[in-house]
Amino acid sequence: MNNLNHIVAKLSKSSAEAVHTFNQNSAILFKYLHIVTDVENAYIQKLENLRKQKVLIFLCGSSGDGKSAIIAKHQEEFKTDYDFHVDATHSFMPNQTAIEALENSFSNFTNGEKSLVVGINIGILMNYFSDEKSSNEIIKTAIGKYLASKSDSENIFFINFEDYSKFDFDGKIISSDFIKSIFQKITSQSNSNPFYNAFVQDIDEGKTSKIHQNYKLLSQEPIQNSIIELLITIHLKYDQFLTTRSLLDLIYTLLNDKVLLIDQLFGDESNVIIQNFRKEDPILQRSFLLDKFILDRASNHQDKELELFINEFNTLCKHELIHAASSFTLIRLFYLYRDCDFANNYHQYYKKSFENYLIHDFVRLVSIHHNYDETNKKVIQEFYQKIETAIFSYINKTNPKLSKNNLIMVANTEDIMSAISIDISPEWSKIKSYESNSFSEFPLFLKINEKTSIEKKISLNLYSMIVLINDGYRPNKHDRNTIILFDELIQSILGIVNKGNEIYLLANGEKVLFKNTDDEIKVKVYEA
Repeated sequence: MNNLNHIVAKLSKSSAEAVHTFNQNSAILFKYLHIVTDVENAYIQKLENLRKQKVLIFLCGSSGDGKSAIIAKHQEEFKTDYDFHVDATHSFMPNQTAIEALENSFSNFTNGEKSLVVGINIGILMNYFSDEKSSNEIIKTAIGKYLASKSDSENIFFINFEDYSKFDFDGKIISSDFIKSIFQKITSQSNSNPFYNAFVQDIDEGKTSKIHQNYKLLSQEPIQNSIIELLITIHLKYDQFLTTRSLLDLIYTLLNDKVLLIDQLFGDESNVIIQNFRKEDPILQRSFLLDKFILDRASNHQDKELELFINEFNTLCKHELIHAASSFTLIRLFYLYRDCDFANNYHQYYKKSFENYLIHDFVRLVSIHHNYDETNKKVIQEFYQKIETAIFSYINKTNPKLSKNNLIMVANTEDIMSAISIDISPEWSKIKSYESNSFSEFPLFLKINEKTSIEKKISLNLYSMIVLINDGYRPNKHDRNTIILFDELIQSILGIVNKGNEIYLLANGEKVLFKNTDDEIKVKVYEA
């Protein structure tokens, strides 16, 4: 095993060093990799501010978030005032459960004089609260209150990784300084970077392999930026959960395989992140330009501009990377470099084939709702028109003519159909006053028949479904999770209009209106 392989292996989730330990060799590497985040700053500030009080502080997160690393980094600094239960996932003795170990720490805290810090997985926090054997009622009550309302209790505080996003939203674009910093830490050409030192040492010793080509590719800023965009996309579309450990394991998978990183991004089925990357593989895009490119390559069509682009790319990477590359590899390369100028810019000829208008439009709507301005009112109106069209289209799919008269079908038999008139409009007062820090959703504030309001969060998946329905698509079993959300909206609307006092019956070419008032039922006949 060469030097780069050896050090990259430590990034794997299956590595003995994947979970923070106090091993000296591990500490040197992960001290270099450590990036100070907002959650760590909040943790330090909390410990500093409460030094003179006796408190219990829970640092909460998911497995791989970095709870143990943060606690270990500052343990020496605060050990005079605090005791530390570093990882509540484990016990300290073979015959002791994790819950029993927690109970022991809580007992020591209750009977002692020092404050206590507990690094805890959210699942373990919930287990302790629901476990009948856990006996510290004050702490259980505080945990229950936090789980229900995310609020602290007297002298019991919670700091949760979930409240500190790995993504940044400035009101226009989504980015991630955190993920960018990880890439830069691993690929920076610095003597303080153990990964780069290992790379250079292997080159000097002539011990090169595919991992060195992949390391050179990962060092390219356009590729780093494209990977970050992919991570944002799968976070929005597939609720991909991202932890520090999962990101490091992704980098290990991209570098360590015998496949070129350009293809490995969309190929490895063992990595949970890449499993979702595969769904965004640019070779799945269908366009005239991409299809023609594949056919030209298959027929050995000579393309001097493409050869120039490939030569420039190989010169940049100082390796013969892609002279014999397949059409799929080249398409993926065009995709990864799509937002930058490079060589003769041959790749940008295909840029429009990769544009994801859905995500662009979704992020724009998120931005507009974060920073409402009258100049953007038209964009919101256009979205509400899409919503209204999708609602009518979905409810009236068996009788689309109803939509032209602002009617929605509520029942249908072989001979007769019942429908109700409906008016759908935006509730502007709520849209204008909306406040949120989330970039993964924006609000829907509907007013039905000028009386009743409906509120719903619009995620990327739900927004995509609305657009697809308007394009004539009919949801199938594979859309079950998303269509449930849309169907909940439909049921809310039907629940409101069914309480109205008017109903239309359509039969034999006639439309009959039944109108119920306090003192009588009025019936009118209209043309169908």
